[in-house]
This record gives sequence, C-alpha cells and structure tokens, in this order.
Amino acid sequence: MLHDFQDTIPVDNEAAPGAAPSPQRTRHRLAFHGSGAEYFRIWLVNLALSVITLGIYAPWAKVRAQRYFHANTELDGTRFDYHATPRSILLGRGLLALMFLAGVVLLQTGNPLALLALLAGLLLLPWLMASSMRFRARMVSWRGVRFAWQGSAGSVYRKSLKVIFLTTITFGIYYFAAHHTFKRLLVDKLQFGDKPFECQSTAGSFFSPYFVFGLVTSLGSTLLERLGQAFGTPGNAEVLGFVVSGLTLGLAYVAYQVLASVLSKIIHNQTRLENLQFTDDSAWKELARLHAGNLLYMVLTLGLYWPWARVRALQYRADHFEVVGDLQALQSHNIASQGTTAFGQEVASAMDFDVSF
Repeated sequence: MLHDFQDTIPVDNEAAPGAAPSPQRTRHRLAFHGSGAEYFRIWLVNLALSVITLGIYAPWAKVRAQRYFHANTELDGTRFDYHATPRSILLGRGLLALMFLAGVVLLQTGNPLALLALLAGLLLLPWLMASSMRFRARMVSWRGVRFAWQGSAGSVYRKSLKVIFLTTITFGIYYFAAHHTFKRLLVDKLQFGDKPFECQSTAGSFFSPYFVFGLVTSLGSTLLERLGQAFGTPGNAEVLGFVVSGLTLGLAYVAYQVLASVLSKIIHNQTRLENLQFTDDSAWKELARLHAGNLLYMVLTLGLYWPWARVRALQYRADHFEVVGDLQALQSHNIASQGTTAFGQEVASAMDFDVSF
C-alpha cells in the first residue's frame, strides 16, 4: 500500500526580483489503493472459472482485473474507470482463434494458400496495432472524460516500413530507435478528451538503456555459463546446467522489466498535457530489487505470488509518478467516438506489442 503521499503538494516557485509572481504549481501524486490479498482472490476466481470453461470466461476475467486496477488508481481525489466489455473482447479473441486455426489447417494440409494467409497477416499487423492503440485509449476515462488515440492506420504503416527498412540494413542496431518511434507515435496522437498530449523525447535517449540492457544480459549470461563450467562435474552437469539456464532467464527477465520502466520514464518526463507536466522519479536500482524479489517469490511459491508481484509493481509506479500543474484548470471534453474494436487489442497483445502508456 502506498503511504506518506498527498494528493497535492505545493511546489515552491520563488520569483526573481522585479519579476511578476508565477502562479503556484502543485504536484499530484498518483495513488494505487489495491492490495495483493484482494487481487489474489480476484485472480484465483478468474483462473478457476477460465479453466472450468476452457477459456471462455477469460474475457470476463480480463475485464474484471482491469476494472480492479483502474478503480484503485486515483489522481487528485478521482479514480479511473475502465469501460471495455467482456463480449467485445470475446469477439476479438474468437476472430483471432479462427484465424489461427485456419492457418494451422492450411499448413497441415500443405495448401499453397497458407503462404498467402501468412503474408496477409503480416500486412494486417500495422492496422492491428492502430486498432489496439485506439481501443485501449478509448476504454479508459478520468472524471468522465475518455482518452482517445487519433492516429491512423496509414501512419502506422508508414512508420512500420521505415523502421523495418532501417533495422534491416543496420542489422538490428536501429531497433532502439524503432521502439522509440512507436512510443512517440502512441503519445503524439494520444488525447485526454479533446486535449492532445505532446512529447519531446528523442530516439537517442533510448540508446543508452538498450546498450546497458544488452551489456548486462550478455556479460551476465557469459559469467553464469563460465561459473557452471567451472563447478560442473560429470555427476551434476545436468542439474547445474538447468540451474544456470534458470538464472540466465531470470537475469534477462529482471533486466527487461527494468529496461521497460526506464524507457517509459524517459517518455513520461518529456510529455506534457497543456499546462501539465509529468514526473517519473523511479530508480533503476529500486526497480531491479523489486522485480528480482518478485521473481524469487514467484519461483518459491510456484507462481502463486503473481498477484502480489503485480500489485507491488503498480504501487511502485504510482508512488513515483506525479502530475505537476493545475488539474482544475484542465477543461477537456469528450470527442466523437471512433469505431473501436477489441480485435486489434487481442492480436496486438498476442504479439506482445507495447502500446501502453
């Protein structure tokens, strides 16, 4: 549980001699009120019903969990709302399952249409990404005003072609900039009602985190492998190899979680919404301890610690995120709804696209 925070904390702004006094700015700390025990009960029921119904209940489980997380996240005395319905997500997953099964059947029968189906799927990915960003934004509201993503599928196609080309000719080195491109594409077209977000981050800011991530994972895996070779004997080689593989995967998991948080921090600290600024003061050492501890507990409990791990991560993010400025002066209104579908979100989630903000 978060503690020792206030919704609004005055910020000292001393005006220079002879200058007009600037309006007082306030810091609004995000608050997460959920608990691991509460979410464990929700998670356990969701898991049981999903297994009993052979996955049919999964969309209801997803909506129930998302509503819990949003309803327990508070900013300036108001909590967020999540508006997705299980039926829309069920439809999206159903269409995804049909596409997958059709592809498997075509491959198993050696039908030449399988190649065309694969090509069509690849061509659809940018559209699915755009649909996902539009759907996810539209399903969240605060103070009755919904978020919106006003980008187009065409913009995603153009960005995709550019980053695929540059990543290919640079043998993957351009990937850090490609990731930044899609992060910026999300934020640059994101709105709170009719008020647009603005981001000033640069692709170069993603290079150092990616470089450190690559260095840590490569050196760490090499060190673990050499330690395994040094202490390995014919009698324990298999067990030691299993342990080394597990530690290597654990190192990669923790490093990836820290990387994702650091990249989000870069975006957050360079984003504005009218007179509002965002401040993320999370620290990589704290993040590493948090995710390493969560991973250790999940291994020791055979995964049962997952709800507490999820809540701890959300609490840490909230405890280190602030909105700076006068929220009362933000006058935003809902805009006309674009066609939103859960299909894009489900496919994007299956492909592990990072489109959250």
